[in-house]
Amino acid sequence: MKVYRFVTDDDFKDLTFLNKEDVRLFSTFTGQKITLDWNAEVFGISEDKLNRGKLLDFDSRCYGDAFIIKKKFEKLFIEEFSDIIEIFPIKIKGISEEYIYINVTNVVTAINFDGLDMQESLAMLRGENIRFNLEKIENETLFRDSKITSKYFCTQNFKDFIEKNRINGLKFKVVGELREGNHFYE
Repeated sequence: MKVYRFVTDDDFKDLTFLNKEDVRLFSTFTGQKITLDWNAEVFGISEDKLNRGKLLDFDSRCYGDAFIIKKKFEKLFIEEFSDIIEIFPIKIKGISEEYIYINVTNVVTAINFDGLDMQESLAMLRGENIRFNLEKIENETLFRDSKITSKYFCTQNFKDFIEKNRINGLKFKVVGELREGNHFYE
């Protein structure tokens, strides 16, 4: 079974936080339920020159802790993942279509750091050979790791769900393949 990390597809325009405090706020979302007052107007389209020529019609974006999708997909996500996500409204300045923020609350001890020092752990996370605890994720679809909560991981089932529903704007990077023995390597 392949395990993926999903990120923003660079073919589409980037977003930027409208307020620098929101960057810090979103970094505190580590998989716990969100209990604060919610401000929907958080993002704008980046005016960076690297955005020239990129597509604006995206369905989804994922920047670290910020995973958003078009509101039209909300029902699909609730039907499929209601026990592991929270949903909050998001507005993107300059775009009339509504979006939602997906807070993934499924946090598991997914990554196996046993026997690794800090440098080895960092090298593993940068690469495509992350060691996962098979018994912790073999039945998971979408999750965060308990130590690396700023990244989202998923299995083939989530990737298939995104592709089947033609949700664009995400890119899936294989970070390994599960095999017996609690590790995966590709």
